[in-house]
Amino acid sequence: MDIQTAAEKILKVSPSVRVVSVCDLKGKLVFSQRSKRVKILVSKSQSLASLKAAATDWKMRKKLARSLGKCKYVVAEYDKVKRIVVPAGSKHILYITTTASFDHNKVIRKVRSFR
Repeated sequence: MDIQTAAEKILKVSPSVRVVSVCDLKGKLVFSQRSKRVKILVSKSQSLASLKAAATDWKMRKKLARSLGKCKYVVAEYDKVKRIVVPAGSKHILYITTTASFDHNKVIRKVRSFR
């Protein structure tokens, strides 16, 4: 499945899914799509910095895999949004934001269905 199709399927999980982005492990943005209902909360530079930080953190989690096992996903909950980071193959991550009240497990199940 291509990246755009996967992003569209994730966005259709719920109106609570705000943005789906894919980046490489250096934090370089590969693809991003947002719901048309979304009000942007951060600047583009803040968003890119957050992607880079998520990629850096993911690389550290990969280093811990020998001791802890593979990381399946990470969720950060803020007052206004949740940020979900899920591996997309071995060289990319999915970076998904939802409303704070949304059950993030619905997104996780959708992503796992792609495998």
